Amino acid sequence: MILLYASTFTKALGRLTSAEQKQVKITAFDLAQDEAGNGLQLHRVDKSPGFWTARVSQDLRLVLHKDGAHTLLAYVDHHDAAYRWAERRKLVPHERTGAMQLVQIVERTEEHLVYTESVGAVAPQPAATHRPFATLSDDALLNVGVPRDWLEAVRNADEASVDGLFDLLPDEAAEALLDVATGGRIEDHVAATAVAGADPFAHPDAQRRFRAVAGIEELKAALDAPFAQWAVFLHPAQRAPVTRDWQGPARVSGSAGTGKTIVALHRAVRLAGTEGARVLLTTFSKPLATALADKAMLMTEAVPERRDRLTVRALDQAAYDLYAAAFGQPSLATASQVRAAIEAAMKDGRGAGHDAAFLLEEWDEVIDAWGIADAQSYAAVPRLGRKTRLGPKQRESAWEVFAYVRERLGERGLTTWADVYARLGERVAAGKDIRFTHVVVDEAQDLSVAQARFLAAVGRAGGPDALFFTGDLGQRIFRLPFSWAKLGIDVRGRATVLKVCYRTSHQIRQTADRLLGREITDQDGVTETRTGTVSVFDGLEPVLALVDDTVAECDAVAAWLRAALAEGFAPDELAVLVRGQGQLGRGRAAAKAAGADLRVLTMHDAKGLEFRGVAVMALDEDVLPDADRLAGVGDIADLEAVQDTERHLLYVAATRARDRLMLAGVAPGSEFLDDLK
Repeated sequence: MILLYASTFTKALGRLTSAEQKQVKITAFDLAQDEAGNGLQLHRVDKSPGFWTARVSQDLRLVLHKDGAHTLLAYVDHHDAAYRWAERRKLVPHERTGAMQLVQIVERTEEHLVYTESVGAVAPQPAATHRPFATLSDDALLNVGVPRDWLEAVRNADEASVDGLFDLLPDEAAEALLDVATGGRIEDHVAATAVAGADPFAHPDAQRRFRAVAGIEELKAALDAPFAQWAVFLHPAQRAPVTRDWQGPARVSGSAGTGKTIVALHRAVRLAGTEGARVLLTTFSKPLATALADKAMLMTEAVPERRDRLTVRALDQAAYDLYAAAFGQPSLATASQVRAAIEAAMKDGRGAGHDAAFLLEEWDEVIDAWGIADAQSYAAVPRLGRKTRLGPKQRESAWEVFAYVRERLGERGLTTWADVYARLGERVAAGKDIRFTHVVVDEAQDLSVAQARFLAAVGRAGGPDALFFTGDLGQRIFRLPFSWAKLGIDVRGRATVLKVCYRTSHQIRQTADRLLGREITDQDGVTETRTGTVSVFDGLEPVLALVDDTVAECDAVAAWLRAALAEGFAPDELAVLVRGQGQLGRGRAAAKAAGADLRVLTMHDAKGLEFRGVAVMALDEDVLPDADRLAGVGDIADLEAVQDTERHLLYVAATRARDRLMLAGVAPGSEFLDDLK
């Protein structure tokens, strides 16, 4: 027997109480151990060939589909609801694509179609009603996975009923039609066609909803985490970069919520399945690394040998550990120590013609980042990312300061993060083992120059699949852009863009996307096209509130939060986000006025998190972009890049919301809001 379970089963399991879930798991384990199901009370569902129910308790029923060697855990619910669900389903391969589908039956009465378990009867609509799919041919619909029984229902669906229609169709068909309904082309979603005789459960579209279980332990791991469905079911577009044998560094990008972190997790776990592999799964911050580690634990529960080969750490944390093991613990210089050294050098008469802000940026972006150690190297460096031109005399004057800084740090036994990465890179280049054979980096858009140079060294020392990156250029909020290829990480020809958004509603994603261009091109000419992205669910339009003062803003946000709470949102499903520390008081006041204990975070701290509802506050014209940050830019030509990172910050904040989004500030508001009006 081949035992499988469906995404419909894990969703239904997650809706049960803890006690009920335990009972279901016991029954599922019994089934897995007794292939014939002789120890269970099985009953055939007469109205649906192939479907059976298994008694879990007096009221609970597990819905199975048995067909030859395959037994599928399809659904679970209380008695009447379980039978009703089974009677309205059939499990069949799609006639065109070959992908196995759980298809809901469309019933016809004399007057109209009935979408069972939906809005009920759909009465005939006036001739003038717009039907977005009316002109689509049978072939066009079949090519994207629409079941033949649903062709007429799809073409007859009007704008008011399409949301309910999407809920009833297989995912691949619903996503294609949603794109069409929002201006896309159905030709962009033609599904793969299986070869004759192929296993219909092995089709990429089928594997996003069905999973074969290899033994009791894997079944236990799956049932213990029904809410972590992302860890099991992959969209075909996500599966391809995970399973491909890349012949060089590869990068997967996409809009917020398209599953880049899912891809990174699956890729890391897949690599860890290779004998002798030692995989580092990493990202830029400790909180995000902790979240990755928790999810990796779920994914490897049934394969402990992979868990032993997988390390999850923030990149700086991993580098610190590697450095300490090889050279002893580093004493890291703080930003204030570097700033003090620059100011001391200038007081001593060095750096004539430059101001401290410019010199600090030049240190961060050029001298320290690129490991410049002497005046000759500084004279020759092209100063990538710095557009203000410096003549020989200006460089000589600036180097007087940087030489002083390096000398002062050295006297005090201090090093910088860039030095840590540089020394580790030298160790890798010398053939020394650094513990890891593969590195998978999530949120890679915020890599520093020094980090990228180190990873390039790891890539050169490892195999062709040693480096794998996921990220979104539109979410770059910590670093100015630079060329990866010139550092040794060339992803040209190995860059993939994900187009299906699972986390954020269509309305929120569409609003946030207006903050960015249709295309974003990196310093190596690799272009991320942001058009064509499809969200898999609809929601309310975001609320934009520009008011007269902070008191009115507090009242408006508090009212919005109270309304969400009244509709059943839990306090931990809501968050208030602000630009920086200086605006946290405004956010806390709104949360307090809403009468709930809500999270109030800066936009930077919210990176990587998600909530059902988000209120982004204090979007004033002198807050975003941050006036102090703009004033502190020493290289005037870098203003545009800084403006871009501030714009990206608002994009990140807005896309933390899944279902509800409010944007609020004091009029006239941030200049970025003009793109949303």
